[in-house]
Amino acid sequence: MFNPFPSSMDLSRLQSLPLVSFAAAQVVIAELQPLQGIYFLESGEVEVIKEGVAIAEIYEPGAVFGEMSCLLHTAPTATVRTITACTFRYAADPVLFFREHPDGALHVAEILARRLDSLNRYLVDIKRQFEDRADHLGMIDEVLDSLMHKHPRNIPRRPAGD
Repeated sequence: MFNPFPSSMDLSRLQSLPLVSFAAAQVVIAELQPLQGIYFLESGEVEVIKEGVAIAEIYEPGAVFGEMSCLLHTAPTATVRTITACTFRYAADPVLFFREHPDGALHVAEILARRLDSLNRYLVDIKRQFEDRADHLGMIDEVLDSLMHKHPRNIPRRPAGD
């Protein structure tokens, strides 16, 4: 199971947000569908599915879902579905919530930084594994370097399969 690295945020601050519940096997956020807000897991377990592939199971109270779509102003890039019955604290207007609760924004920033750090460690491992290859896998270093230094642009995402 994936641990989204608990943050230093005092989760009692989320008590001002409405509590929403979902039964097992319900979709909380649907990939490529308009975002309805962000969710902070209070209890239960969810899975994250990207393009039909389960990429994570998350159970840590305080885990947040929908933050990337909110911050990037895009439709969600993954589906969040409950594995067990779950309760969440829900922010229908994430920007307003973050303005009124900067510790909530710090909580999300810490989670994102930990995810990026984990990804960087993984990429270093991949680069080391394939550094001596002469075939297309040997190009991984160049590809990863270009991705790490890519400046973000606001380009609409193409639907999968295009």
